[in-house]
Amino acid sequence: MKRLYRSKSDVMLAGVCSGLAKYLDVDPTAIRLAFVLLLFLALGGFWIYVILWIIMPIEPTAETASVEVTAKPKPESAKQVQAPKPAAVKKTGTAKPAEEKEK
Repeated sequence: MKRLYRSKSDVMLAGVCSGLAKYLDVDPTAIRLAFVLLLFLALGGFWIYVILWIIMPIEPTAETASVEVTAKPKPESAKQVQAPKPAAVKKTGTAKPAEEKEK
């Protein structure tokens, strides 16, 4: 089933004319000339274009057209997974507790 979209690839202003051309299987230049003629003949070409600009959805890209779902990897067995060891704390004998300093 054909769907009417604004084009993202062949755009002059908003992609309305090229979207209509793809839908009707005609040259986009012919559609653009028709809109220019409607504009100069005061037949509402501007308003038709603006309304189509608002109503027509943007053409979906290949990236957003489908979503690939993959399974989550299985976790390793509990025997193989080890918690990280805490860092060794180095004690030095030069620092004195605050209570000894006050005396």
